[in-house]
Amino acid sequence: MSRAALGCAVAFAALAVLVTTGATARADAALSAAAVDAARAHPGPTRLAQLVEAVTQPVWVYLLGLAGVVAVWRRGRRRHARAALLAGALAALASPALKAAFGRERPALDAGFTTAGGGSFPSGHALASATVVLVAVLLLVPPRWRRAALALGVLELAVVAVDRVWVGAHWPSDVLAGFLLAGVVVAAVARPVLRPGRSEGDGDRPGAPGAPGPEARG
Repeated sequence: MSRAALGCAVAFAALAVLVTTGATARADAALSAAAVDAARAHPGPTRLAQLVEAVTQPVWVYLLGLAGVVAVWRRGRRRHARAALLAGALAALASPALKAAFGRERPALDAGFTTAGGGSFPSGHALASATVVLVAVLLLVPPRWRRAALALGVLELAVVAVDRVWVGAHWPSDVLAGFLLAGVVVAAVARPVLRPGRSEGDGDRPGAPGAPGPEARG
């Protein structure tokens, strides 16, 4: 496991302990109450937040990531495509399993601003968005576009983080947990592809863009 994956795993485990022991309850409750009060007082931004909730549903986010995987696969970068696909699959499976295991209630479903249901920890929206952003930046996007992709990804994650708390779908710690779990999954899966000494095309289809030519392989 890479240092990044291990660091995220330790942080996620520590946060899970804090949540289950109630150590985050006061801060979570204060931030959630303030956000939901603001949502009640400002219907315009709340309608926008509900739109954000709809378009960032995990199923749509993962489908967008899948489109990127298909594009990279067709370009012959199949190690990258397989790693990206595995990261998405692990994240998609982890979300419902952990929600059921922790059984944490959502903060403000009675406010009527969200269509979310089921467990709250970790946030599935945050996990899906962070997984796809990290996969795109590390595995799918060409190097010359990575800075732009990272900037757009950080902006999208900030919007999702605010949205999940604003509509009362999640506690702030749920969102942080989703981001950390995405870091665990993507860092662990991407490491074999990105390890030092491996070129962009190592293990990809011969003759594809970015794959090593015959002289490089021989």
